[in-house]
Amino acid sequence: MAELSVVKILFIPNWNVAQLTEDQPQLQAPDKKVAGEPYWFFRHFRGKVEVDVLDRGPSGAFQWLEKKAKFYVRQPFHAFFRRKSYDLILSHGAQSGLVYELLSSFSHHCPPHAMIDVGCLNGGRVNRTETPLIRYALRKGPHIITHNTRQLDFYRQHYPVLARNAQFIPFGVDCDYFTPQPYVASHKMLAFGYAKRDFETLCRAFPTGRGWQLNIVGDTTLSKQCACQDIVFHTAEPLHRLMSLINSCEVVVLPLPELPYSYGQMSLLQSMAMARPVICSLTTSTIDYVSDAPCVQCVAPGDVSAMHNALNQMMQLSNDERAALGQASRQWVEQRFNESVMAQQIEQFIYQII
Repeated sequence: MAELSVVKILFIPNWNVAQLTEDQPQLQAPDKKVAGEPYWFFRHFRGKVEVDVLDRGPSGAFQWLEKKAKFYVRQPFHAFFRRKSYDLILSHGAQSGLVYELLSSFSHHCPPHAMIDVGCLNGGRVNRTETPLIRYALRKGPHIITHNTRQLDFYRQHYPVLARNAQFIPFGVDCDYFTPQPYVASHKMLAFGYAKRDFETLCRAFPTGRGWQLNIVGDTTLSKQCACQDIVFHTAEPLHRLMSLINSCEVVVLPLPELPYSYGQMSLLQSMAMARPVICSLTTSTIDYVSDAPCVQCVAPGDVSAMHNALNQMMQLSNDERAALGQASRQWVEQRFNESVMAQQIEQFIYQII
């Protein structure tokens, strides 16, 4: 099909997006749409595109019920009634995409639907009750983008109709926004995240009495159990403050449990883009990004001994060696996992569909 003069896309994410008349730099690009400016990664598209964003809608009791049910209803219905005005419906997350795909499966007048499936449909779970319902909703085979390669095997095994139209496109970070400050020797390590972090393994593994301080941001549940003056817990911080903490540390540590879907990738790539050496658990979510990265120390999930050794080795490096690893981290992301590369791959994927 010939390339359209202007591609009209309705983007339905499983989060809320602020509609702004003026930019607010403290908000990440996925969380805001500024009037008159292209939204998020679509700004890197080479072709002409018009993107409308239909988010989850106002919070309230109904949204609370939707979150409990793990899928959204109001948003997909609104998208379905607006569908004829667009060349493509692009959903982000099965919570938003499943109901829309179910609705559109009963109509012959629908534009193509592509879904960025970060959560592996139902968290990668397979059971007698939910899996047949998901298969029915997706029986027409929407086009799927995944940010990790192992999900492709999951589709082939459990959802073969999806495997035909699924493609791995690596997540990319905005290297112009996440820029480093000069590397300063502080003997501070940083771990952050409010969910899906194995801070217990990290605390057990951290070498104490070495003159280093570990700052854990976002989860304070272990603060009473971990009575160590070298480990400091902080509540969640806004993005601009978190970026300052990354710039003030020497090393970022991402202790992740093994889960069969994409998570933690944004934290990983943002830290690397800010030129910090990283110690990271090698999981389904991270293996495509760090398995062959010479600038990242990878450890097995939940392995206290491996984490201890990685922390100890990082402490033993000179300041210059750690700074060099940080610079290599940024170069790695700029070359392979920056937002513009992701956008161009998604654009090519879209044109193949429409």
